Amino acid sequence: MTRTMATQYDDTPGIRLDEHWWRLAPGAPIHKRLVPYGQALLQRESNFHRKNLTRERIYRGTALQQHRVALQHLERGGLGMARLNAIKAICDTFSSRISKDRPMPGVVTTGRDWTVKRKGQRFREFIVGQMLETEFDDLSRFAVDDATQLGNAFTRIDDNGDALFAERIPINDLLFDRRECKYGMPQQAIRLRRVAKAQLCELFPKNKDAIERAPASARRADDSDIDGDGPHYGDLGDYVDTWEAWHPPTSKDDDGAPSADGRHVLCIDGDTDLATLVSEAWREPRFPWAMYQLMRPHRGIYADGFVDQLADLQHRINAIVRDIQMNLAATGRGFFIVNEANDIPVENLTGFQPFKLKIKGGEPPKWEAPQPFNAAQMAALDKFIDYAFKFSGVSQANAESRSALGAGASGVALNTQYDIDSDRFRQPQANYARYRLQAAQCYIDAAARVAWRRQQSKGARRSWIAVSWRGKDAIEQLDFNKIQLKDADYRLRIEPVGFLPDTRAGKIEITEQLAKAGVIPQWFVPALFDEPDLVEANRIILAPFKNCLRKMDLLADEHEDAPVPEQYNDLDLELKVSTAYYNWVQSEKAPPEIETRFRDYIDLVVYELKKKNPPAPVPNPAAMGVPPGPVPMPQGPMPPMPGGVPLMPAGPVPPPPTIGAVPAPMAA
Repeated sequence: MTRTMATQYDDTPGIRLDEHWWRLAPGAPIHKRLVPYGQALLQRESNFHRKNLTRERIYRGTALQQHRVALQHLERGGLGMARLNAIKAICDTFSSRISKDRPMPGVVTTGRDWTVKRKGQRFREFIVGQMLETEFDDLSRFAVDDATQLGNAFTRIDDNGDALFAERIPINDLLFDRRECKYGMPQQAIRLRRVAKAQLCELFPKNKDAIERAPASARRADDSDIDGDGPHYGDLGDYVDTWEAWHPPTSKDDDGAPSADGRHVLCIDGDTDLATLVSEAWREPRFPWAMYQLMRPHRGIYADGFVDQLADLQHRINAIVRDIQMNLAATGRGFFIVNEANDIPVENLTGFQPFKLKIKGGEPPKWEAPQPFNAAQMAALDKFIDYAFKFSGVSQANAESRSALGAGASGVALNTQYDIDSDRFRQPQANYARYRLQAAQCYIDAAARVAWRRQQSKGARRSWIAVSWRGKDAIEQLDFNKIQLKDADYRLRIEPVGFLPDTRAGKIEITEQLAKAGVIPQWFVPALFDEPDLVEANRIILAPFKNCLRKMDLLADEHEDAPVPEQYNDLDLELKVSTAYYNWVQSEKAPPEIETRFRDYIDLVVYELKKKNPPAPVPNPAAMGVPPGPVPMPQGPMPPMPGGVPLMPAGPVPPPPTIGAVPAPMAA
């Protein structure tokens, strides 16, 4: 929620019945049109919201509402319904598999000048830093969980006026007009949210009277975490329903400016103009959230999750399990045959609900113990569970935390099996990557709004709001206005993410492979076997390389002081990396000043290498016992030096060059 206040109108403008809420001017009492419209959408979507609650109950394995009373009586008598929840195992396995990948956005600035490309690098640092600060990876896992159960998930990335935040949006909180969703691109959206009146009064003190007079929040079906069991204690008089709506601009003018119909509104139900808490222009051509769809629907925006696909199979599995449960209860009790002449009271019989059969005469009937369950019934149960996993594409071996290849499978075989298992989920994985790209764009939009507000304050505050993470603990504040790119200067793409095993056995195995390949030095291997922390290993082993990359970033920025190589650096590595970077800046057509900085740095590295590894001294012939004599000169004319390079005079190593200094003219 933003703290931007709506302008109060002295004279309430007339609102025509055929006028949409987003066509009203900013500051108008939009709640008079928005709240009734939202209530109508809420009533229309009630059936969809109930289905979502049913999907959640099926995932959790709880009984549906219409059978709850009968099942409670059975449970009190010790005959509760048995459940074998295959859907939960499938959803959890899929979520663990997909959320293990962390595709991060990259900024592509191909074809632009050097300044734009440098901004693109800083732009990516800003996006990744904000994702880490707002814990977007955890929200991504929640999104995958929601999508497996309900088909869709929404993660909001927005600003609160001064900083960025990210949060999960329950699917029942969002209201769309289904008539606008046919092609998957709705024009408007409303979020219904219950907020404490005290919190709203603190955020909007000028609207305190309207907030206190607002009607209490209406109770809905998804209010309780216990599916409506038991009485509801207290009331919701201290809470109010907020209606937050967005309408992105429908077009842009020739200069790229958005049209005037983009609107963002936050209001409550009330009879005063102050019931509209926020009314402002909305400039972004998208909503402030990223949507993850498990599979792309053919029509509309709502997809089907695993619960929708497997609900019928789960019902059949539960039915078979209940039959087996009742058979075990019926056949596992005690059966007693007694003569009427020597009757035994039931209370004296042992076992759970014993069965007593009275007979006459001295010869008891022949008794055959019934089978507790049918073998064909058990085979059918296994078959239905197998069908559920096969239809969803989730490996049953992964759900059981075991390898389908056995304990002695090689690493190549495991990687091949991983690729085969992943082929089934190409579309969900692509949708997951697209969801993270949408989130990256939302971070950019939210940061631009904060920077614009700070800029409007006429220099009272700087526009930086980002925290860019470098390494594990170091942070850096970036001025968003200095790194911001125009929409036409860049595009976002997904960058590949390396995979490292999470288990101790997997870490030890990959440590052995890296040690054999020479990636990890032998002196560091014993430390990894004690505690296989590959992240810490990379931090130590790659420290010279990362330090060199840090220097290359400084050299590429003419506003930073140029670094100087030291004898304690890995000079051989620095010579290779700096030479490669010098060729890279040439290929990117960097300014001449940047190329000069890299050339001077390479000269300094060469100078330090000569100091560290001086040339071998020329041997003295007299010391070696060779009699002095004239040195034989080669016959014929002296061959010219290649390229016209003059011979260097003998003497000490010249002083090191200075980066960026203009070379002195050579003496005549």
